Amino acid sequence: MSDQLVDKVRNEDFTIQIFSQTKDSQYIKLTTNIVKTVKELYRHIEPSHFTGEVVLFHKIDESIFFNDCDSIDFYDYAILDKDFKRIVFQLSQQDEFPLYYDSIEDTQLEALINSENYVAYIFRGGKENFYVNGKKVKIRNEYSCPSIFALQYHYLNEELLKFKNEVVRKVSSQLFKECWSDQNYIYWVNKPEDKIQLALAEFLRNSLRGVNVVREYKLGATKPVDVRVFWREANRAALIEVKLMGRSMKKDSDEISAYEYTNERVNDGMKQIKEYIDLGDSDSPNVITKGYLVVADGRRNNINKKVTTISMADGNHYANVELDVDIALQYYKNHYNIEKPIRMFSEPLCS
Repeated sequence: MSDQLVDKVRNEDFTIQIFSQTKDSQYIKLTTNIVKTVKELYRHIEPSHFTGEVVLFHKIDESIFFNDCDSIDFYDYAILDKDFKRIVFQLSQQDEFPLYYDSIEDTQLEALINSENYVAYIFRGGKENFYVNGKKVKIRNEYSCPSIFALQYHYLNEELLKFKNEVVRKVSSQLFKECWSDQNYIYWVNKPEDKIQLALAEFLRNSLRGVNVVREYKLGATKPVDVRVFWREANRAALIEVKLMGRSMKKDSDEISAYEYTNERVNDGMKQIKEYIDLGDSDSPNVITKGYLVVADGRRNNINKKVTTISMADGNHYANVELDVDIALQYYKNHYNIEKPIRMFSEPLCS
């Protein structure tokens, strides 16, 4: 979906609801300012990386709502981290710093929600809504990210899904065709990793807007990151490790290599992603980073003795066989910045 269409959906949805409830354009003006501030805030914290609550609100009359609570003028995003319970910002209609609170209790927040003459944005429990004078205004979100104001990883998820279904599954790009040693896509060429990385990097470079896509990104790890995607304006990066499964050919030979790319490559990939994320946090601490493992699955059944054709049963034997990740390496279950591995099965041409 284009950025223009996303903006259209945003504007037609919650702003219309807010105006229909208030019949006052001032609320729309303040809502617009809240959205602008939320977008800037999410350049520094990623909604999928924290479990706390985020609250931003305007009072129509500019009165200070939490009069008896400690606050500071907010001007430095460096004070934020992902371990907060609740952060609250009262925005100003003048050119003044927001008031920042980090110890607002549940009852105090409920008092704000049930009050009058305000508009607020609240993100909690992975959901975001506006509240206006005691009434909830739902923000429609049909994307794979928890906030419609930080969709960079959603766009990447979409393109990885397209790469999986269009390029890998159907062997549809010239670069990916070159990863195979035969016209029926039964055996990989010798050491096809570089070609798979090239195919993925080219696809993302051509399909994502406003990004820098780099192969062999040096981070100080035992090996470079296969592909790094960087959104400069959004202050976000994705580190992508590429692994494969299946049989390949010997170098400059028509014989099958003795080495087989097995499920162990998946576990190796998870170890590397964890290393990349840890190094990325220290190398670029101000850049929001998420780790991805992409596994090109070219496993076929009954091909240890070389074949030139393959049946439907043998060719698709592993089509629905999922990856087996060691429990100790399932970092995606407890690290918000590591995604579950993405298996991409590549279909052979069957006889």
